[in-house]
Amino acid sequence: MPHKTFSLENNPFRVLKANYRSSAAEISDLVEDAELDGLHHEDELQKARQALVTPKSRLLFELSWLPELSQLQKSKLEELLRQADPAVILTQIDHFPDLARANIAAHLCSKGNASIEVVHSLAQSWDEIDEAHLLKFLNEERRSSGFPAVEENQLRDGLRDIRQRHATAAANWIWSLPLPGKGMNGVVERELERNPEASFLRHLVEMYDKESEPHLAVIKESVLTATTAARKVSADLPQHIKDIEKLLESWDSINQPVQVYSQFRGQEEGRSKQLYEIVRKLCLELANDHGRYEEALRLSSALLTTFPELESVAESLKEDITALESLSHQKKISDKVDSLVEACERAKKNASRFGHALRSNGFSESGGRILSDVVKSFHDARKSLPEPGVAYLVVRDLALSLNNESNDSQSAFLLVDALIELGIGKGPKEVLEKLREERAILHKNWKMKELERQSGNLNGMLKVVDDMLVFANPADRRDLEKLKSKIEGKRFAKKAKFVIFAGIGAVILYFVLIDEFSRPASRTTYSPPVSERSTAAALPSVSDPYQEDMPPVGTGRSLTRNQVRYCIFQGVRLDYIRPLTTTNSQIDRFNALVADFNARCGNFRYTSGVLESIEREVAGRSAALRADAQRIVSSW
Repeated sequence: MPHKTFSLENNPFRVLKANYRSSAAEISDLVEDAELDGLHHEDELQKARQALVTPKSRLLFELSWLPELSQLQKSKLEELLRQADPAVILTQIDHFPDLARANIAAHLCSKGNASIEVVHSLAQSWDEIDEAHLLKFLNEERRSSGFPAVEENQLRDGLRDIRQRHATAAANWIWSLPLPGKGMNGVVERELERNPEASFLRHLVEMYDKESEPHLAVIKESVLTATTAARKVSADLPQHIKDIEKLLESWDSINQPVQVYSQFRGQEEGRSKQLYEIVRKLCLELANDHGRYEEALRLSSALLTTFPELESVAESLKEDITALESLSHQKKISDKVDSLVEACERAKKNASRFGHALRSNGFSESGGRILSDVVKSFHDARKSLPEPGVAYLVVRDLALSLNNESNDSQSAFLLVDALIELGIGKGPKEVLEKLREERAILHKNWKMKELERQSGNLNGMLKVVDDMLVFANPADRRDLEKLKSKIEGKRFAKKAKFVIFAGIGAVILYFVLIDEFSRPASRTTYSPPVSERSTAAALPSVSDPYQEDMPPVGTGRSLTRNQVRYCIFQGVRLDYIRPLTTTNSQIDRFNALVADFNARCGNFRYTSGVLESIEREVAGRSAALRADAQRIVSSW
């Protein structure tokens, strides 16, 4: 039952049946009459008399009684309070003076016979109280009763006390509801819309918040316990995450009205901010230290749902969620494609055996374990991945490795050609289009070697050219047609080779969270080539032991130590960048970097001992160079 913080029944004016004009002598007579009635104990009657004959206490009871109501209205009201429901009472008192109406509403709250409409009536009544009119009424009555006049400051102090008691009564009644937070939230939103500057609403929110403190303290303690358990990242982690989500819901169901009011006032609710910090710290640890992006995403989403009123953190939460959604998606893909990646890595390490099996058996499971593992894993991944194109990209990376690292363009061509055949009608169009472009290049790489071997054998050369025309792109086709028409009179001696650089970063790349979620452990003085920057980077400090100077374009130049360092470090960066490129745009940019690197570092001279010394530096700079690579790709 709600606490009886305000009651008309216990008001001394009602106990003694006095009115606002009752003098001290009349009050004494009323005490004697009440003693004869026997309805109240003698001590209670004496306390009532003392309250009404003391000017200061009399004012509080004058304000908390029924000012400006006639005796007939008071009698009817007493009968109404005993029998009617709140809706009927509100209708009957709608024309009553403001303070009397407010006292009746507070009495209903204290008795537990209220409704949300009663609370709104209470708030509205306080907005409409005319202090000047009320002061005039009280002093007119006091002149008749013989008590001293009320000063303005006394009236304001008395009203402040009554308003606080009314707010307490209303808050206690709201807390008696099955869902106090929902009821209070409705009151706050409606009152803010009606009169956002109302002083009574502020007092009501304060009293509601005070009543909520024990409940919120229990929830906070439970959150601390759950987050501590979640940090162990045990098999029970999903249950701990679920527990925290439920606790946040419980917090929001209680505290949201306070958050809404604080937000309207341009403030942030302090306890909610503290709870947010506790849970977000766990999110960061789960994501950055353990790679548990899905769990971190669930908690971040729960935080945003619970604390949208915390404007200073809402935007960062939205950014966290976007980053975590991407990371979670990438991890799901990576988890499902791990077996394919591992099979392809084994094939790279055994490129010669894999290539021989592929050339002998085609892309099938009957070509030995190394080839069979790749084929089987590819089919499994293609069926289970939400984006089947990733499976094609993984095997494509193997083909590029065969071409670039093992110089086996024939096997690379056969592998890409098999991917295209398997993807007809059901493969990802964009990936297949890229594969067709690369198939033409790989086929050209392969057949160019045969063309060289057939040099001087015109018939053999013509056969090779005919083979090349099958997969040639339009530009190469025109050249090949010209070559074919002139081959009997000329010898084709130009050696051509196209090196493909690309990667499958989307498969095995684990991105880091923006800003707070991850930061590079160290930085380097490296700046990308001029072609990749809008402005030239500032030269590093001469005291930097790892200073790099970009050498000029050219071959056979004698490079300084810092220029050699640029070439060695840039080569390592390119190795890191290659598996991170996944889109056509990224591949184009990467190829531009490779072209720039070859133009500057393809052939150079250096002082004895410099190259070996700088190569030893690479081991200690690998983390920084990898971070450089990630930043370069991120900037694309």
